[in-house]
Parts: sequence; structure tokens; C-alpha cells
Amino acid sequence: MKGMDTMGSAPSWLWLTHWGARLVLLILVGLSVASVAVILDRRRFYRANAPSPEALQGAADLIRKGDWGALSKLATNASSVGIFYGYLTLLVTRLSSEGVLSIDRATRSYLSEKRIELEKGLTLLATVGSNAPFIGLFGTVLGIIQAFGELSSSRGAGTGSVMGAISEALIATAVGLLVAIPAVVAFNGFQKRVKEILTACEILRDELVAKRESKG
Repeated sequence: MKGMDTMGSAPSWLWLTHWGARLVLLILVGLSVASVAVILDRRRFYRANAPSPEALQGAADLIRKGDWGALSKLATNASSVGIFYGYLTLLVTRLSSEGVLSIDRATRSYLSEKRIELEKGLTLLATVGSNAPFIGLFGTVLGIIQAFGELSSSRGAGTGSVMGAISEALIATAVGLLVAIPAVVAFNGFQKRVKEILTACEILRDELVAKRESKG
């Protein structure tokens, strides 16, 4: 019979679904490892670069008061810590020698450059979060094809063995969801952190520009 090795044996193409389903699981495991590595790295990075509410409020208050000496001291003492303090240092170094327009351009350029650093790895998390369920579903489809193919070639197979094979195939969908959900949660959380850091920097820029313009 065409497509069969011998009467009652499994179709010769079933090995494709067999190994395909296992390959899908390996891919999902690899994506899980990669996403966990990104999550741990980004948590450490944002913790080091995000300013505390107290630090933001303190810097903003110094700008409103026009206390440039204290602001310079704050930036100097913390200039090696993170993107926010690097931004603060940039503000301080340009205070005495440049106008509002030049400061605005310099700070926007700085934030555009640092945005790339802030968003590093987030594309991977978004990709894993949106595609892992479909990859898992593909593995489940392959597993179900394999189960029914083996059923059609085994006359004595009962419903118990078929249900067992299908339940095993559904593992791929479960793994896909297990990989995707943490990636989506982490991506949304990290996007919020990026926005918070950039907003903190923009607040200081706006405070500085308003202060300088009020002086005429």
C-alpha cells in the first residue's frame, strides 16, 4: 500500500512529525533560556540606571532654586552611576557655556543614544512572547498528526493509547504558553522602566529650560 512500509506498519513519513515535535520542544527550551537571560540582565541594568524618586525630586528642586553649585556637586558625586546621572552631568557641564537651544539639542541627542541601550533585548522578549504560543501549537499539531497516523496503522490500538498520545502532544502548547507569559510580563514591565527613566531625564531638561528662559 502506497505510503506504508508494510501492511499494518506506521507510514514512513511519521518520523518527520516525531522528530519535528521534539525539535519544537527544543526550540521552546532554547527561547526560554534566552528570555530568562535577557530578563535577569535587564533587571540588573534598570536597577542600576533608574533614579530613585528622591534623587529626581532633589535634582529638580535644585534646578528650580538655581542652585547650580549643589547640582554640580550632586552630578559629580554620582556621575558614574547610570544613565540618569550621566544625563545630569551633561546638564551641568553645559549650564555655564551654552544657551537653551544648545542644551535642548544635546540632551535630546543623549537620550536618543541611550534609548538604544535601554531597549536592548526587549525585541527578543517581544518576539518570544508573541510567537512562542504559535510554535507550541505547531508542535501540538505535529504530535496529533503522529498520534492519528500511528492509530491508523495499528488496528488494535484503543482510545486510551490515542488519548495518551494526544495529551503528550498538548505538552508543546503548554510549554509555549509557559515560555510566552513571563516574556510578555517582563517586556511590559521593562517598557515601563524605560519610559520612567526617559521621563525623569526629560523632566530635568524641561525644568532647566524653564529656569533659563525665566531669566531672559
